[in-house]
Amino acid sequence: MKALEFFKSEKFKRALPWVGLALLLLIVGFTVKEHFSQQRKLNELLSEKARLQTQVEELNREHERLLSNLEFVKSREGLLWYAREYLGYTGPDDVIISPDD
Repeated sequence: MKALEFFKSEKFKRALPWVGLALLLLIVGFTVKEHFSQQRKLNELLSEKARLQTQVEELNREHERLLSNLEFVKSREGLLWYAREYLGYTGPDDVIISPDD
């Protein structure tokens, strides 16, 4: 019965707005804190996304370069270039110039 009497008392009625205000401030404080935390995380993720997009673009350019090289190597010209460069191949119409011994 004493608990019910406290809720009916003038002291409780005077304190009630302050308790409500304190609860409201706590809720707003936690909400603002969470908002800034999420904003910071979003900025980090956007920065990471930009870095990864740059890396993807670089890798795509490298991929295109390698595909171009692969096409050249598979061609007759590429095969002849490799044979001349690394295997010492000379064609029937090639002129060989060697230093005098």
